[in-house]
Amino acid sequence: MKRKILFSLIGGVILFVWMFLSWAMPNFHKSASSYTPLQGEILQKFNDLKLHEGMYMLGQADPAATKDEQCKQYKELDGKSWAVVNYHKTMSSDMVMPMIRGFLVDIVISFLLFWIFLQQKEPTLMNRIYVSLAVGMIGFFFLPYTSFIWYKQPDIFAYFADGIIPWLILGFIGHKMAKPVSTTDNSKLAL
Repeated sequence: MKRKILFSLIGGVILFVWMFLSWAMPNFHKSASSYTPLQGEILQKFNDLKLHEGMYMLGQADPAATKDEQCKQYKELDGKSWAVVNYHKTMSSDMVMPMIRGFLVDIVISFLLFWIFLQQKEPTLMNRIYVSLAVGMIGFFFLPYTSFIWYKQPDIFAYFADGIIPWLILGFIGHKMAKPVSTTDNSKLAL
């Protein structure tokens, strides 16, 4: 059990530090949060329109319209500009709780990865690295990439790096920490 907890904590720190690097410094995801000097005017317009807080896909047909009307609207929208807006009425610069929640999630993710490592009967270093990389790539393909197919987020390559680099590190460290225990030494059987 000590190794599970230790790897979970070490893995949590690795994932947390990687995400800090990825999103804060040097900020590989900066293309997904570009600045516009028009932000004040845009946000004021949202406030003037009394837009409800939420995420909007701008450039789609009215869902209340009939199927024929929607087809006509989509033809009119084809080739025109579109946007995805994630609108919030108030901004909070409090980072404490989001960082704590993120770190706790990173610990849980690391625990689950270590559990997968322990399920392998005769693992090799490369096998564990491949398993860890597979977990990272499953995460990348499931959400960021399938979303990119439709919404073209500009930071897709940063998400790709997020799905590879920390997972390679976790695979290497996990292999060192999840060595199979010799069955002849009963004192080491308990994890």
